[in-house]
Amino acid sequence: MAVPAGGYARWRARIMAMLWLALCLAGPARAVAAVPETVCPVLDLTAAQADIASLPQVCFLQDETHALGPDDILGGQLPMARRDADQLVFQHNRSAYWVYVPLRNQEPVGQSWYLQLDYPLLDEVDVWVYDLGTGPVPRVSPRLLTTERMGDARRFDARPVRHRLFLLPLEFGPSQSLAVVLRVRSGGAINVPLSLHSSASAIGGAQDHGLSQGMFLGALVMLALFNAALYLRLRIRQSLYNTAYIVCAGLFLTSMSGLSFQYLWPDWPWLANRSVPLTETLALLSLLWFTRHFLGISPERWPRQAVLIRMLARIGAALFVASLFVPYALIIKIDTIYALVCMVAMFGLGLRHLRQGERAARWYVFSWVVFFAGYLAYGLAAFGYIPGFMAQERWMQVGLGSQIFLLTYAEVMQLHDLMHRALEIEAGARSSLQREVQSRTADLRATMGALEQANRQLRELTLHDPLTGLLNRRGLDEALARLPGPEDASAPGTLIIFDLDHFKKVNDAHGHDAGDAALKWIAEVLVNLLRRRSDVLARFGGEEFVAVLPATSLGDAVVLASGVLDHVRRHRVELDNGRSIPLTLSAGAAQWREGETPQDLFRRADENLYRAKAGGRDRLVADGTF
Repeated sequence: MAVPAGGYARWRARIMAMLWLALCLAGPARAVAAVPETVCPVLDLTAAQADIASLPQVCFLQDETHALGPDDILGGQLPMARRDADQLVFQHNRSAYWVYVPLRNQEPVGQSWYLQLDYPLLDEVDVWVYDLGTGPVPRVSPRLLTTERMGDARRFDARPVRHRLFLLPLEFGPSQSLAVVLRVRSGGAINVPLSLHSSASAIGGAQDHGLSQGMFLGALVMLALFNAALYLRLRIRQSLYNTAYIVCAGLFLTSMSGLSFQYLWPDWPWLANRSVPLTETLALLSLLWFTRHFLGISPERWPRQAVLIRMLARIGAALFVASLFVPYALIIKIDTIYALVCMVAMFGLGLRHLRQGERAARWYVFSWVVFFAGYLAYGLAAFGYIPGFMAQERWMQVGLGSQIFLLTYAEVMQLHDLMHRALEIEAGARSSLQREVQSRTADLRATMGALEQANRQLRELTLHDPLTGLLNRRGLDEALARLPGPEDASAPGTLIIFDLDHFKKVNDAHGHDAGDAALKWIAEVLVNLLRRRSDVLARFGGEEFVAVLPATSLGDAVVLASGVLDHVRRHRVELDNGRSIPLTLSAGAAQWREGETPQDLFRRADENLYRAKAGGRDRLVADGTF
């Protein structure tokens, strides 16, 4: 029978609809009925309730072979254990865990609820929602309503609700019962703390949490900016490392809480999974270097402590690299052990310095005491040893925030002590030169001496040519400005400009290294043949050199310059490869005239140099010669 045009599409649509209906009927048929209430009690929901902080007596089972599906759970044939949701805490293993949550709306009107999983560090969270029917009698065959696939191993936008935790919206019809089947698998510890919230409560809870998190992170940002300002103003290394520690510790907490995955890298599940060990290692490295500088652990004064800090830092750097490749389940355990070792070591170093009478070490040690209280509970909850991860997260925030504040306060107190000591030293220096005052000011004088030396070195670098060691153009300008004019000298001064002939050919034929060697050799010749205490020698340009000879007549200057040209002409530059090259110089000399500026003098000497080069090079042209 012929099918009319366009009929194929309608027939295909009918066939697909029949297949879909057959699959829907065949799927639930395997589950026959929902899990009996005698096995897993149904949780009744009323409008009077706003929150159920922890679902009571939740049914679950462990899937070691990863061979089960949601139909196997609904079938009710598998033995399931029951436990309150806040007790669904499991240490790391390779199993998947299935959780069955039946819910019933007791109201004659529809209700909206949110099922919340309060542990953000889970790789895979798969959810199936089934309709169990309305009224006290469940449907014979549960009907699948929706499926969700969430977790750190998947993109953040795959979640049904944009939230750092796993939120599942549930829409109940009048007197409707729903069954939620969850499958959870992760590379670390597994916590399944399930809670229920009405729509208003969920919105309010999100606002309250956002406010508290914003206040906490805002406080961290302010402390980080304060430490950064200290570093920029005073150049104190420990403030820089404390800034890095605050930033990395904040990123670690936001990674643990799921905020970084939500706001910083939602499209990078790999980074969301790796950010915890990476930021933890960076935070420890920053804190190690802060400890080294804050406690003044130098190799000269505390050699063993300095070795310990370096060894822990190298291990941390290796773990940071390993965090990019090693499986999460393994690296997080190694990082945790490393963190405990580092924290105990830094706490011990603080105690050692406290016994030595260092006042700033008191606050350093106290900050660790406060931090340990929050970190211990947080670590045990994160690894599945104790329940209540969200509650322990708040304790961790309190502990970490208090530690950072105390470390910053310790810095301020240390600066206060240093300023007070400096004032005492200044007062003592004004009154006497006693030995005690000298010992107290030794460190300050050494620091000021180093700074002065650094300033001198910086000035030398800005005024001298790095290749030849002669003055550069800026140095020449300053030297000319300091020289007396011709009316103040017993004899007028003379300026000579030397130019290396055919320098480009030297570079082209022998390479730039040979050109540099030629320039340095010319500079040495000028220093040896011209340099007096009052003379000024400079490299003005690429191959141009300037000699300023105060209190030197033009005739004497011509004799000196001719000697330079003759020496260069008769000797060859020896290169490192054993070869040698001949060089010649052209020169222009001008005598300083009364009322003439250094620029006028330089221009006349440059004109004479041009005449020397135009006249065949390898010669000297001075004022009055043609």
